[in-house]
Amino acid sequence: MIINLAQLVIFVLIFARIVGIFILAPVLGSRLVPATIKISLCVWISIVLWFVIPIKGALPVDPVTFIMALVNEVMLGFIIGFICYVIFSIIQSAGDIMDLQMGMSIATVVSPTTGGVVSVVGILAFSFALAVFVAVNGHHIILSAFHNSFRLLPLATPLQFGSARAVLQFIELGRTFWLIAVQLAAPIVLLIFISDFTFGIVSRVAPQVNVFMLGFQVKPSLGFTGILLTLPLLSRHIVNLVGKMGEEMLKLMSILKP
Repeated sequence: MIINLAQLVIFVLIFARIVGIFILAPVLGSRLVPATIKISLCVWISIVLWFVIPIKGALPVDPVTFIMALVNEVMLGFIIGFICYVIFSIIQSAGDIMDLQMGMSIATVVSPTTGGVVSVVGILAFSFALAVFVAVNGHHIILSAFHNSFRLLPLATPLQFGSARAVLQFIELGRTFWLIAVQLAAPIVLLIFISDFTFGIVSRVAPQVNVFMLGFQVKPSLGFTGILLTLPLLSRHIVNLVGKMGEEMLKLMSILKP
């Protein structure tokens, strides 16, 4: 089979878009996955979609236009992967809030997935969210959104990344997801607050009791007990977030469309 220049340009642009997704997308972009496997998956997916995606506009012909289109495709894939990654940042942020209230924020570990330093409850919540994400086929939603992106935003389409609507959508996305993180951490925060209130009463009734040292022993155990009891609720929230992830990706792609 002879491949002409137009077909090669199409393949490279598809490959650029899927590479952008693999930079940040959970599971697909994990640091635990070797780079050779990531590149192989990108090439394989690009080959599968090579001759089936719609081409509605004119392909770039000169080097400058081609490079601009290449950067455009990588940025679009990066945004799709970023929206997916934000969900896990929400869960991890909720775990960090719980850690702070439980008095365990000083204990940190290195996350094998992101390579950063995170709290103990934060990495626990992140790992649980990752397990639920895979169980409900969240990675299939990412690939489905990638395939649908070619229908909404064909190859070499100039996107409006800096438009006012796109910026406001990103701000609204951050506000909504941060509110969700606070809501997820609210039961544990309330539980620790009740324990602090109880220790305050004990310190008034029996001043000889060292409630400060007692709190260091009680709060972690109380917090982990509360986390175990709220795991079913957390799993339902993660499933809802996965569904919201697909909605936000489609909404953002509609806004970026010129």
